[in-house]
Amino acid sequence: MPTTVPDVRCSMRATRSRWDAIVVGSGVGGTATAALLARHGKRVLVLDKNPTVGGILASVQRDGFKMDVGSHLVARGARGPIGRLLRDLSLTEPRFLTSPIPVRARGLFDATAPAHRRELPRVGLDAARRLGVPARDIARLSRLMLHIMTLTPPELRAWDRRSLESLLRRYTDHPGAYVLFAFLASIFFVLPPREVAASEAILALRHVIWNWSLSYLEGGMDRLPNALLGVVTAHGGEVVVSAPVVSIRRHAGLLQVSTAAGDVFEAPSVAANLAPIDLLALVDDEIAPEWASHAREIRPSGNAHQLKIGLSRRLVDEGCLIGGLSVECPSDVSLSVVERMVADIDAGRATDPMAFYVPVPTNFDPSLAPPGCQLLVASVYGPTCDEPVDPPEVWRDRALRALAGVVPGLMEALLFAELTPIATVGAWMGKSSHAAICNGQRPGQVGRDRLPVRTPIPGLVLCGDGAGGRGIGLELAATSAREAVRALR
Repeated sequence: MPTTVPDVRCSMRATRSRWDAIVVGSGVGGTATAALLARHGKRVLVLDKNPTVGGILASVQRDGFKMDVGSHLVARGARGPIGRLLRDLSLTEPRFLTSPIPVRARGLFDATAPAHRRELPRVGLDAARRLGVPARDIARLSRLMLHIMTLTPPELRAWDRRSLESLLRRYTDHPGAYVLFAFLASIFFVLPPREVAASEAILALRHVIWNWSLSYLEGGMDRLPNALLGVVTAHGGEVVVSAPVVSIRRHAGLLQVSTAAGDVFEAPSVAANLAPIDLLALVDDEIAPEWASHAREIRPSGNAHQLKIGLSRRLVDEGCLIGGLSVECPSDVSLSVVERMVADIDAGRATDPMAFYVPVPTNFDPSLAPPGCQLLVASVYGPTCDEPVDPPEVWRDRALRALAGVVPGLMEALLFAELTPIATVGAWMGKSSHAAICNGQRPGQVGRDRLPVRTPIPGLVLCGDGAGGRGIGLELAATSAREAVRALR
């Protein structure tokens, strides 16, 4: 796991026990909350259980390559919530970088996202034809996109409790169209279409299309938490690592946060960048029964094995490669294939076809690899179950085989292929569910139904992907952090 020494000043012990606010966890939600509180004049203590800050944005180094723990891109770049966060904090770094070829789909269907959004209709039409969608269904899909882009807020709320699949089937039953939307749902939410709230999918598509600024951060994604924590330390706060929190209790009008080392810190406010179910383990009977029941009912998303691939030469031109390959039936895009893939993932079997999402960080920032080399950071959708049928090495070999099928010359240029299994990634993030998003964006769990950042314990809020917020990935955590800060202030 991560070994890179962070830029921000960290320590093993805090210099004081009393703080204006304490933040548990140094992922995007935690560091954004801490930085915003610091900017409002609060002295903030940030505690993280890991020896390195950043959560899923932390980095590893190998043979001159700098690699993210997860597979990341910033959906709206400087135009979205992450860009706004940096501007509000008067941070000019890290810089957002874009690629002239933002995304290319390969495998089950081939399509290249255009440099300008005005060309999207042409690309979408071409992709539909490649998938064998007949003219009548293409016309229906055009009406679907118009519907998506023109829904009013009240109309959008009506889809909070209905699935993306139900929306899609109002317009077409063609398997090719379903496959196209299935890949979009998997990338945005790590869930199949029948398990994604239609309203979240609509918002995601709108935001991506309106902003059209898929980006990566110069120097690697760990630049973001380091920059945010720099705001914390500049305002008298501290960052303590290797400090797992074991309890949060209310005492004499303050919240007491205890660590595994026996340290006890106090503050009137605490923000926990944790899954709701994992927060329950820290507060025990302090929480109201109805809130605890709600937290236990929340269903998380899926997740993905992380495969870091170092190449001796450049083989991929796009900033992000998405898609999948069926080794057994390369041209089959039927619904039965997709349904079997989802069933295999749930059981922990290495799937065929295998779906992947592969940012190429060196196509944004070449300094992340030795000169002339290329880095692929692949997410391979897999099981969150504790005892998968196939072990990690089977997933690694199958994933390499699938990627080699869509990236000619991959095996000949391969320097290394390092797999981090889902269970390891989940443990690093501190999520007992192993999920990528601990409060999955499912029907009945978004919008007004989403767990609010406030908890029944005065002064205690959740931040990150566990409560509040809307958006894709990092942006979901950033919007949740803003809600948490508003609640605390």
